[in-house]
Amino acid sequence: MQWFSKNAVYFAVKTCLAAFLALYISLELNLDKPAWAVTTVFIASQLYSASTISKSLFRMLGTLLGGVFIFFVFPLTVEHPLLFSLCISLWVSVCLYLSLHDRTPKSYVFMLAGYSAAIMGFPEVMTPMSITNTVLSRIEEIAVGTLCSSLVHALLFPVSMRSLLEQSVSQWYLNARKLCHDLLSGIPSDKSPERDEILTRMATNPQQVEILITHCVYEGDAARRLIRLVSVQYQHLSYLIPTLTAIEMRLQRISAQQIPFPDNVAVVFRLFLHWLNDGETVGETSGIQLELSRCQSDINAAWRNGELSIEHCLLFTGLLERMADFVRIAGAYQSVGGLVSDLSGDTTPARGKRTHRFYDKGMIRLSALTAFCAVFGSCLLWIGTGWHDGASAPVMAAILSSLFVSMDTPLTSMKLFVRGVIVAIVISVIYVALLIPQATSFEALMICLAPGLLLLGLMIARPSTNMIGISVAIQIPGFIGLGHHLKPDLVLLINNAIASLTGVLFAVVATVLMRNKRPSWTARRAVRQGLRELLRFIKELERNGSSLLGRQRFISLMLDKVNVVLPRLRLDPQPDMAGMLLAEVWMGVNSFDYYARHKTLLAKYQLDSGQMFHELSLFLKRRLKSLQAPPHQDLLDELDLLMLLLERLAKQDDNLLTPLFHLYSIRLYLFPQQSWPVATPRQMEMMQLQDYRQRAY
Repeated sequence: MQWFSKNAVYFAVKTCLAAFLALYISLELNLDKPAWAVTTVFIASQLYSASTISKSLFRMLGTLLGGVFIFFVFPLTVEHPLLFSLCISLWVSVCLYLSLHDRTPKSYVFMLAGYSAAIMGFPEVMTPMSITNTVLSRIEEIAVGTLCSSLVHALLFPVSMRSLLEQSVSQWYLNARKLCHDLLSGIPSDKSPERDEILTRMATNPQQVEILITHCVYEGDAARRLIRLVSVQYQHLSYLIPTLTAIEMRLQRISAQQIPFPDNVAVVFRLFLHWLNDGETVGETSGIQLELSRCQSDINAAWRNGELSIEHCLLFTGLLERMADFVRIAGAYQSVGGLVSDLSGDTTPARGKRTHRFYDKGMIRLSALTAFCAVFGSCLLWIGTGWHDGASAPVMAAILSSLFVSMDTPLTSMKLFVRGVIVAIVISVIYVALLIPQATSFEALMICLAPGLLLLGLMIARPSTNMIGISVAIQIPGFIGLGHHLKPDLVLLINNAIASLTGVLFAVVATVLMRNKRPSWTARRAVRQGLRELLRFIKELERNGSSLLGRQRFISLMLDKVNVVLPRLRLDPQPDMAGMLLAEVWMGVNSFDYYARHKTLLAKYQLDSGQMFHELSLFLKRRLKSLQAPPHQDLLDELDLLMLLLERLAKQDDNLLTPLFHLYSIRLYLFPQQSWPVATPRQMEMMQLQDYRQRAY
């Protein structure tokens, strides 16, 4: 966003007006610390009115929760400095731990509850009798600030978020269409930058949509139908990445083996591309679905007539099936608008599908521990030195540790925040020493502050300067001492500035030593968790304990991990992790569809898959130790034996072609370079034994 774009200027003006309104109301109501209300306005104000209202509400709830905690803990522990510091530090870390279990903006409630307790508690240790007034004052000031920011941004030139939500979902689908077209047209090469960029954007879309839905709820009834619509569309679009990568893999296999396309497949390809390129008819899927289904039947018939090898048959069948999946997703995406109009206003069922989440428990615990060490360490320095004005140190340590806790590498953002603190100190010194002493009335104070507040609003509106703007806005009102008497204290400002920088230093050092991890580190942990999930799912299949609900849960968990891994590997590429978890999703799905869906049929022909699943489990356990561990020969032998048996039996029973397809898909993901197996003497012997058992049965 440009500095003086219309939206940026409107935002800066509205935020400045809301800040002056909050300051005026605080002074008129004789509240203790009007600076808190002004700070709240700048923190809560967002470009969109709905996000301003939601963040204001979350800030109010977090402040209430933190105030209740400090109100009950303070009298019991304030006479014991170490115990008091320990309680507040633990509270900050526990709140961060809870907030990291919610990847939506609602996590702000718990995060704010943590450092709000530090803001209210630490400065009052010298005057413990005033803690009640401090807590009530904080709640009142936050209420004034949130109310002013919400009203101003909602009433004066409000900016709707509905169009942004619609655009985000639409772009998600359009990216998928473009990638699908490029794959079928042979435009991108394997792992091309454009292909990776599209996949990365698609992986970040689910999180963006959830954030927008969380905020858009607060636009009222006008946004209700859109939220229902997007919530349902979300479920279908989530399957786009594995569908497209499955198409890509089969195209690569066909190209590597230089397999010529049968005429009927070539015709369907042209029809599919025409359907895909014609945006007006993409929602009309019945015709292309019929053509894909007819082509699959022709492919199977060609194999039975000896015109097509079994491997080529299964490759083209898999390609056509995945293309049909894309058509079904597109059709559901386009038609959901009419279906959702009959739904009630409750979006809980739609959002319930997104409850399966990946949480890196180890990383969450490490983040909470880092915050605890930063806050408690600064408390020890404060207590040990007897620093009278040192309360700002643990307060800033708590704030800084909380704000960047969800980032993989928070050090870069912390550096920007530190620059903002330094800028805030310099600006505050200028205001305190030169400008504010000349302001003898509220009107004069407005004239004095207006240029700086407008500039802060413009900085916050731009993504590239947002972090510095926020850090300056957090500090300046407190540093210059906005209050009833308009008599700033330069000595107190310098003491608070030194204490704040000390707290910042503790947070940065603790983060560097304990928490600063590369994105690939987080991605690697997500991959290993995904492998554990696949191993658990395979074990359920072995015990015959899985179900369609378990299959859906597995897919949701794995897709969520894929959305975590892809953007991080884009930022921090690791050659040894290319394509991680995308193949594993299909391995689990095909394992279920092969065994659980056809258990009775396989038992009828006495086909035992136990040894194959055992070898697959052994391979996954090796992968957990080393992500690059290749699948072993015994696993290939077991897959080949089952495939050869199924191939021979499928000529007698058409129903066996479907489990053969799923078994071949498992082998394709594990051994993509291996051609169709040729029976070894041992496998011939096993097949003869199987024939004997079948005849005896």
